[in-house]
This record gives sequence, C-alpha cells and structure tokens, in this order.
Amino acid sequence: MYCSNCGTPEQIAKTYCRKCGKWIGTGAPEERMTVMIVFNLLSAIFGAAAAIALYLTYFGDKTAKWSVYVAATFCLIISVYQTLSFLFALNLRSRLKQGQSSSTELGSKDVRELPEANASMFVQPKSVTENTTELLERKSQNG
Repeated sequence: MYCSNCGTPEQIAKTYCRKCGKWIGTGAPEERMTVMIVFNLLSAIFGAAAAIALYLTYFGDKTAKWSVYVAATFCLIISVYQTLSFLFALNLRSRLKQGQSSSTELGSKDVRELPEANASMFVQPKSVTENTTELLERKSQNG
C-alpha cells in the first residue's frame, strides 16, 4: 500500500505513514476521538438531567418508592463517570495534537534510520539434524 499523501510504498493500512505521518485509511483516530468526546458530553448532560428530574419530581414525596431514588443515584453516577471520561478524552486529544505537531517538525528534517542489526556476537544455534547426529554418536559410543 502507498501513502496517499507522500507516495511512500510498503505502508500498512490503518496506521500512520512512516515518512510523512499522515493517517492511511479511513476513520482517523482524531475523527473517532471527536465523536467519543461529543457522546461523552451528551451522556453526562442527559444523565445529570435525568437524575435532577427524578430528584425534583419525587424528593420528599411519601408515595415515591425507593427504586426511584436508586435510579436517580445511578443516573448521577453515570453522569459523573461520563464527565470524567469527557475530560480525559479532551486531555488525550490535546496530547495527540501536541505529538502530531512535534512529529511534523521531525518529518521536515533529515532523519536517519537505525543501522542494520549485527547478530554476529551471538552463538548460532545448531540445527535439529546436527543436534540429533551428535546425540546418536554419543549413544553409539557409550552403547
């Protein structure tokens, strides 16, 4: 696969280009994060509104069942959770933008690749055939 932005070959779909840093494929993480932020905010608002409506409607009413108060409490808990998730997502998005801005600065400079790995200092393992031959020779000498 080729990068649609810079044309670099051998790219993997649903990742960032290794050369220019642009998203390859559909549905970039930034787009999904924006959708997540909007739904977290809406869920927090709706949960708080439901909790407030239940409390205002039934608070102090002698005929209200305990389950109404439990439901209102759960709505309030969900609202707090979604608010925290919203704040974390905003923080994550700002950190993602900071990372992208610094990576584009790096992309404009000449970046050298790491040298090829040198494995000559490691002992090369024996093949299964060599190992089996040695075992059979020792057995025949002892046997």
